[in-house]
Amino acid sequence: MFPQGCHSGLSRTSSRSPPRLLHLAQKSLLSNEALAILSLDQLPREMFPALFVEVFNRRLLNILKAMVRVWPFEVLRLGALMKRKQVDNLKAVLDGIDLMYAQNSDSRRGKLHVLDLRDAGWNIWNLWAQSIDDEPKARRQPVEHKRPKSALKVIANIYVPEVIQDQFLPHLLLWVKERARLVHLCCHQLKISVKSIHTFSRILDVLDLSCTQEVQVDSTQLLFTLTELAPYLDGMSSLHTLCVSHYGRLNHVTPEHKELFNSDFAAQLAKLPHLRNLHLASVCFLEDNLEQVLRCLRSPLEALSVTGCLLSEVDVCSLSQCPSLCELQHLYLSGIPLTHISPEPLRVLLERVAATLMTLDLLHCEMTDSHLNAMLPALSQCYQLSTFNFLGNGISMAMMEELVEHTGSLSALRVEQYPAPLESYRTQGIAHAPRFFQHCAELLRRLQRRRQPKQVLFSTVPCSNCSRWMVFGLKLRKWCECYLQD
Repeated sequence: MFPQGCHSGLSRTSSRSPPRLLHLAQKSLLSNEALAILSLDQLPREMFPALFVEVFNRRLLNILKAMVRVWPFEVLRLGALMKRKQVDNLKAVLDGIDLMYAQNSDSRRGKLHVLDLRDAGWNIWNLWAQSIDDEPKARRQPVEHKRPKSALKVIANIYVPEVIQDQFLPHLLLWVKERARLVHLCCHQLKISVKSIHTFSRILDVLDLSCTQEVQVDSTQLLFTLTELAPYLDGMSSLHTLCVSHYGRLNHVTPEHKELFNSDFAAQLAKLPHLRNLHLASVCFLEDNLEQVLRCLRSPLEALSVTGCLLSEVDVCSLSQCPSLCELQHLYLSGIPLTHISPEPLRVLLERVAATLMTLDLLHCEMTDSHLNAMLPALSQCYQLSTFNFLGNGISMAMMEELVEHTGSLSALRVEQYPAPLESYRTQGIAHAPRFFQHCAELLRRLQRRRQPKQVLFSTVPCSNCSRWMVFGLKLRKWCECYLQD
């Protein structure tokens, strides 16, 4: 059944044959489409991965469809092969699955149970193909099936933009919908960037929402979009990450509307028992209402990100008292103005999470010496801290010296970013290059006397003329001509 020069004995020698021989065998096999299709039932399973990649890249659609029909593995990682959304290849694969279901049940092929459309990177195919012969059959992990074993599980990360540009997603959804009893679509990561839920409700209606693990919502009309999304959140029992961000122009929101929405949003969070990561960016309804959101959390958070928002002192106090932050590993508060807020709540929060905190991002929080002085004792107890970002805060040289003395005791730190001391600027707020480099060199020496830093940099605010930063690090020096014009 094999073309001349391609024998079944190849499977016994392929592991010790030069790659060129396998390439020649593939070329010979694919030179005759009809014969190649007939040969698939006799083809050693070890040849399938490399041959499938060749067929997929060359868009040999009939052979591709036939290979899927007799696919000898439980999983087909199609997404790792897609450099772009190729509708013709997708159609061929789905047609092959239809043929697999239509064929006789006693066929020795057709073991496919999972079609993975996620982009896991090209290297996953190379590693998998190399490990097929080395993996003991007894140790192969069975595929979990939430539905009958005959059902096909399709895994995809789905992005829903305002306008869908191609037919890849519509074709997939229609195919799944028409085979609802045999196929279920599992979306692990769902990203939504639309104004109205009605434009993508037909998509959510097809998904198995119980599989959804991460949801990201970016919208110009965030309140309206989230309100309409709420009924679907009820079914996302496995959701562990929720990212909500507003972009574009912020329309005026009345206090009454803000309070009502905040109550509705908190009620939805209360229905997510496995939520571990909550990210809120430029969300207008949080001010004076953060406590109402946090108290509805049903499990401890691993990561909390509240960025680009206005928070009141009451909100920051609620952070320090929230029971769901007791095991926090990652805290992002970038772009939260703290100048007129007491530093005490932040100190209390750091004390509570010192044993677990690994990331602390206080970028552009407009913090002053008094804020830093209050938080330093707690910061020095964060022995698990590996990433610290303190850029964009106005701190004097004396307090910066105190800061690096305290962070010098944190041996787990791998990435640390510090602002240029206030003394690095002229009275007009423009950075002075010689002073900047002198102060940063002194701070770095202080830090190096305590430990050897891995990645550390000091940076000014952007130049008012060219919008560039002046940067000082272990092996990095950057400045612009504006800084040097003294």
